[in-house]
Amino acid sequence: MSHRTKRILVVEDDALVAADIADLLGTSNYEVVGPVGVVANALYLVKTEGCDAAILDINLGKDTSEPIAWALRDRDIPFIVVSGYAAHQQPAVFDAAPRLTKPIDPTALMNSLAQLTDAKK
Repeated sequence: MSHRTKRILVVEDDALVAADIADLLGTSNYEVVGPVGVVANALYLVKTEGCDAAILDINLGKDTSEPIAWALRDRDIPFIVVSGYAAHQQPAVFDAAPRLTKPIDPTALMNSLAQLTDAKK
């Protein structure tokens, strides 16, 4: 039985954090879509490239990833939220998603991602 590599969209506006997440995913046999730090670019990738799951930073400079979260929900694509903000400060679209605080614990991220992608087979 062949297992297709899971494609993970990474939305993070801090280039160093985005690179760290992408490296971690790559060494864990996930295919990275992105990373991107701009809402329009992420929405384009969701529409044209697709993904099996996503990792979303809520705060993207002067914007938030809320439109991306809605686009993912509309396509039934699960996502993990990473943020330095408290849960009560986030828009409601993020409430049901697994949430990790920054700085990101790599083990917690990989465990959450595995649960998310294993649940969606």
